[in-house]
Amino acid sequence: MNKATLGISLLILSVCATLLYGDTEPVDNRPNILWIVTDDQRVDSIAAFNRIRHGRSDSSLGHVLSPNIDRLATMGTTFINTFNQNPGCAPSRTLMHTGRYSHRTGVYGFEYYNPTGQAHWRPMVPEILRDKAGYQTLAVGKLGIRAQHSANQKGGTEPPLYETNLGYRKEFAAKGLVDWNSETKWSGGQPGPKNETFFFADGTRLIWPENPDGMPNDRAEIQRRLDLLREYTPGDDDKNGSILGGVNPQPGDRTRDGSFTGALLDHLAHAGEPLAVRPRASARQHQELDGLRRSAYAGKHYTDMLGRKQNGPASDKPLFAYVGFEFPHTPVLPPADIREKFQKLKYEIPEFTKEELAAFPPQLLKLYKNSQSDHFTDAEKHQMIADYYAFCAYGDSLVGRAVDGFIEFSEKQKRPWLILYVCGDHGWRLNEHGMVSKFSHYDTDLHNPLIVISSDKEQFPAGKVVTDFTCFVDMAPTFLAAAGIDISTPEYEYLDGRDLAKTATGALSPRDYIIAEPTWVIGPRAVIRTKGYKFAMKIRPRAGHTMTAATAGKDFKWAVTADLKDIEPTLFDLRSDPDEIHNVAFDERYRPVLGVLRAKLQDIVLGDGRVEVAWTKQGGDKVHISDYSPGADDDRIELPALPVQAVNRK
Repeated sequence: MNKATLGISLLILSVCATLLYGDTEPVDNRPNILWIVTDDQRVDSIAAFNRIRHGRSDSSLGHVLSPNIDRLATMGTTFINTFNQNPGCAPSRTLMHTGRYSHRTGVYGFEYYNPTGQAHWRPMVPEILRDKAGYQTLAVGKLGIRAQHSANQKGGTEPPLYETNLGYRKEFAAKGLVDWNSETKWSGGQPGPKNETFFFADGTRLIWPENPDGMPNDRAEIQRRLDLLREYTPGDDDKNGSILGGVNPQPGDRTRDGSFTGALLDHLAHAGEPLAVRPRASARQHQELDGLRRSAYAGKHYTDMLGRKQNGPASDKPLFAYVGFEFPHTPVLPPADIREKFQKLKYEIPEFTKEELAAFPPQLLKLYKNSQSDHFTDAEKHQMIADYYAFCAYGDSLVGRAVDGFIEFSEKQKRPWLILYVCGDHGWRLNEHGMVSKFSHYDTDLHNPLIVISSDKEQFPAGKVVTDFTCFVDMAPTFLAAAGIDISTPEYEYLDGRDLAKTATGALSPRDYIIAEPTWVIGPRAVIRTKGYKFAMKIRPRAGHTMTAATAGKDFKWAVTADLKDIEPTLFDLRSDPDEIHNVAFDERYRPVLGVLRAKLQDIVLGDGRVEVAWTKQGGDKVHISDYSPGADDDRIELPALPVQAVNRK
């Protein structure tokens, strides 16, 4: 449709609306919503967060750079004490999308789950916004949800979880629009070795095989060109683990995250013409105008970066857009220009002592053996830290481009907007506690602030900092409420989170605690954190992180009666030990506090609607529910007053 024809159509629609139905009313004023989630990003990688927390821009390890996200903090409201509820990619993203704790959905790790027909399951955010609020839904990048609830059992959801999905790394890799891609070679239905492909700016593609025997082997050339630092165990000469540092083979706009950003902005650039008015009419009368409305306001046809035919966003419906960036997840590969600047800087290396290691309970020792880094050389540790912060700084520029493009799109559409930025689906350790990675009960893994920027500055004031405890389960109710859904009705009583708009305005009493349930690698463990204390414990008798038909629903109350030693407790007095080094769980002086924290945590995660399922892709799995302590999660806890104890720092 050319501009002249489109203009005539818009004029006809306006005239028809007025003649047929009389007066008109302002366009639908529900906001466009942009949701940005980064991957494995630490709280201290953002200068604005460091200034809020510590009065300085840099991390305690050294220099960080985040001008765009710093700008977002001045534009919106920062929820500085936000914590995730399960520090692994898949379980964290599931609880974000559902607004429910892991123990309420039964999704604790990286299992593929099919909740079709399960009574305890509820739709996810994009499904509710599509079906209940009439939103267009869009996704690009890493989704990371392993839902399989589809009638044809081929994976994913049906209808698709997001109506339009612009693709993830595998699809972009097929077009050469990424820097790196990893694929598992399957044989006879069983997974084999993973081969990594590196995509260079000159069009070269080199392969790093996990098992080089009998395979094309470009390992030496890749290492020469990219200066890779790979995770390795003591005495391992192969050094074939995850990539913890190196230089990106592509310039900034051609990395995988650069392509995700480009795909989003390209889609928004093909939006339908702005909708100025809509008829004040009945639902039936609106239906009569649908044909004309669609032709006037439909998104423009275009061919996306992957060569697929797409329609841009229509202007007569609000848009919910999700962007899942992969940075700074491994492989940590910042582009060359920014990497060079960070490699020249000096970074502090976290100290790890034999005394701390000796105090690890078995679950934590298991995690340590899986991801230890204290055997790396100082030069390797420095590269790891510098490349990580450089990758975060590179990603900051992409976040800025995505936000600016979305605001421009919304303002052209004459529609209000809301943007929620999540600093990591969980955090990441850079040699703290002798480890690199995630999956633990430490704040390095759990602390992930949010920023909400909105055209409505009354709901989310510019430059405001909220210090109340907030949680990842708060995102879902925030989106639903922003879309005009009344989450106070019984239909949404299942939500574990709160509307962040109400938290920002002080309409809700602050939480006394937050909880989390790390399970993957470390095994079934739960955490409760107050302002002054952090307590964690083993909550189920099994050793592994995977739930089976033999373990699901068995011995729900095991931890309630188990001896203190058997629950492998850690207790940190954050008042004197903010770095969580000294475990005082067996210190008699702390026994009154430990007793209250343990009882509260057990009642919440084991007795307040706990769900356990040995999930299969096929569905129909038996659901086990423990509800011996309903209402335990009431946001309140009273702890005995204890003086700050001297810490043994030898």
